[in-house]
Amino acid sequence: MENIKNSLKIFNYKLFGTLLLISLLPILYTTLRIFFLGDIPNDWGFNIASQLAWVNVIYEVIQEAMILPLFYLIGKSLNNTEDLENKIKTGLIFSFTIYFIFSVIIFILAKPLLIFMSQKENIIDISVKYIRIETIAILISILYKFLSIIFISMNKNKSLLILLFIQMIFTMICDFFLISGFSFSLKIGVVGIAITNIIVNTILFITGVYLLRRDNIKIISKNKLSFNWLKEWIKIGSISGLESFIRNFAFIIMILKMINLVQEQGNFWVANNFIWGWLLLPVMSLGELIKRNTGEKPEKLNQSLPSYFIITSIIILFWLVTIPFWNMFINKVMNIKESFIIFHIVIISIGFYTIFAYNNVIDSIFYGLGRTDLMLIQSVVINSLFYGTLFILFKLGIFTPTLNKIAIMFGAGMALDSLLTFIMFWYLKRNNLLKNAIGQIV
Repeated sequence: MENIKNSLKIFNYKLFGTLLLISLLPILYTTLRIFFLGDIPNDWGFNIASQLAWVNVIYEVIQEAMILPLFYLIGKSLNNTEDLENKIKTGLIFSFTIYFIFSVIIFILAKPLLIFMSQKENIIDISVKYIRIETIAILISILYKFLSIIFISMNKNKSLLILLFIQMIFTMICDFFLISGFSFSLKIGVVGIAITNIIVNTILFITGVYLLRRDNIKIISKNKLSFNWLKEWIKIGSISGLESFIRNFAFIIMILKMINLVQEQGNFWVANNFIWGWLLLPVMSLGELIKRNTGEKPEKLNQSLPSYFIITSIIILFWLVTIPFWNMFINKVMNIKESFIIFHIVIISIGFYTIFAYNNVIDSIFYGLGRTDLMLIQSVVINSLFYGTLFILFKLGIFTPTLNKIAIMFGAGMALDSLLTFIMFWYLKRNNLLKNAIGQIV
């Protein structure tokens, strides 16, 4: 009991609150976007917007290869301003270059990829236009996301909040003028979302550079650049990227493509927005805090671990208490007319996401330690055995996908992945084998 009290006492509530707010405000305007799309007479808005899911999955592979290892790598340079400045400058150059290459590929192959993903034929052309514009926004966003990791690692709560409010205000202003149903709006639908993202991401990056300079971190200078640290970044990131590729390849083929085949892409997209945007919001914020804490002070892990699980349990308890209000929220706030379909998907999935919430604690610890090799083991085992078996059954005609079956299949995959994670963590801790990327036992 004393250990639990001490753990809760040292928990960084201020940073957690900041990260929670950073996640909360964006989902408010994302919900506003869904509300605007719900005013479109047919289901085109949701079905077109949902196609960005597989594009985001592709970018997620790159992001998890490049961004997630930064908590560990940047954490090592927080006490050396010159080294930190160099990592920021060279990291931005490297990140932008990689994203630019992939953005060009997606821009060129947008139409054949949409056809492969079984998108409705009558909205392929507008979907191509939307995705191509959105790739520009995503290319700019990597620069802002990189700087966000720097601010989190430096514990710059004020800078994070400034960026957050700028993001919220400009996104809402642009959405009102580009996609809302008001008389002054251009009413250009989902394309307006992509244009908004380009404008807002550009403003955020420029503001981020200014805020760093205000903190005496100069990323625009004539100092000689050193790319030597990229070797370690690539070493850790390549493992993380391979793990993400295996996991997300299975997600595209077994989840997104099947959802398109059963013509439920809009409903699945809205359900995922509710789950990942609202329910998992505090869970993922806690994960960011764990990565940061573990990367900076791995020796404090044992002391901090109880508080992580207690906070997660409180979040899950809050879910259970609010279940009676979910359907009303989806219907009234998110403006979804057939809200019972979305609510049904969420209820099917909630048990699996409860397991995922606890798994998120361990995964975040692994990322904070730079142990992407452990994440790779999970991904190879689960995606090859579980999803591989189901794919064979699907090809043989034994498994026939429906919306319910796909939701259960996705949830079961998460549950099995979590089980393997818990076993690995328990074994490594029990035998004093849990180390960070430089071999330090924690």
